[in-house]
Amino acid sequence: MQKPTVKVACVQYSSDLGAVEANRSKLLAACETAAANGAKIVVLPEMAITGYLSQDLETNWHKPPRPQAYEHSKNPKGFAETCPGPSTELFAQAAKRLSLYITVPLLEVEERTNEAGETLTTYYNTAAVVGPTGEFLGRYRKNNPWPTPEQSYATHGTDELVIDTEYGKVGVAICFDIHTMLARYARHHIWALLYPIAWVGEPKGWFREGLPEMLAKCKVPHYIFGANWSTDKEEEWPGAGWSFVMGPWGRLVGGLDKGTGDDILYADVPYTPKEEQEKANNSDGSKPQGKTLDLDMYERLCSHQRYWYDEKTGKIVHKRPW
Repeated sequence: MQKPTVKVACVQYSSDLGAVEANRSKLLAACETAAANGAKIVVLPEMAITGYLSQDLETNWHKPPRPQAYEHSKNPKGFAETCPGPSTELFAQAAKRLSLYITVPLLEVEERTNEAGETLTTYYNTAAVVGPTGEFLGRYRKNNPWPTPEQSYATHGTDELVIDTEYGKVGVAICFDIHTMLARYARHHIWALLYPIAWVGEPKGWFREGLPEMLAKCKVPHYIFGANWSTDKEEEWPGAGWSFVMGPWGRLVGGLDKGTGDDILYADVPYTPKEEQEKANNSDGSKPQGKTLDLDMYERLCSHQRYWYDEKTGKIVHKRPW
């Protein structure tokens, strides 16, 4: 018997650094378009609401006195927002109206007061998820911020985010997390990974060759919905575009083959209905083991790609600083 399918939309749109209102409007319009074309799950690019880097790759967010590797800096104060907050509320309203699951990727700010009465400000590269009931379903803070730009402002997250949908369990990871988080999600037996991206590096070679090969070798058993950023015009640096939907073992289900201009990738992805999932459970209600990630292979292939900016020492380290 053929499984039912759900339409997924990976939004490959550009953003302008700090143009929060304009970015929100553009991305909300993309959600409208995706819903009109039958999508039920929409993935937006990494930090698309706030902007990740300027499109010419010359301006980066900067929280002094952290190091800065880019020519121009923009202070995130006044641009970053709480989560939940204004953007998640806006996209939750759209999700309810359009019957969608939507990732809401932004630069998050968290403020707290220490014992001395000082206000401490922390920034996170965050992707929230809102659902078709209009609920805020959770937030995921990037566990493995890419040090080159993100050492200038971002603090790492520590947790996974797993959401139980009618299509199956979904997890969330962001860009450079691909070398770390698949192992952490393996125990959750997810159906799909929602994967916002702002890639810097040769995209075609990685998204069509290197990544699928790695996923196949590691026997990754779930889908990955990858929405990468784009640029408005051809830039001198590689990395934009080539968004994808991959199935188990890195099988390409669908992909875009460009990096400039705004586009949306659609794919019809099979799922097991919830009642059938429950019938397949063990007598104690637990999930059957099924196919799992080859953790040893994942460690061998990805451990060298794991490095973090340690806020305490100000150095790049190859061991989690938490």
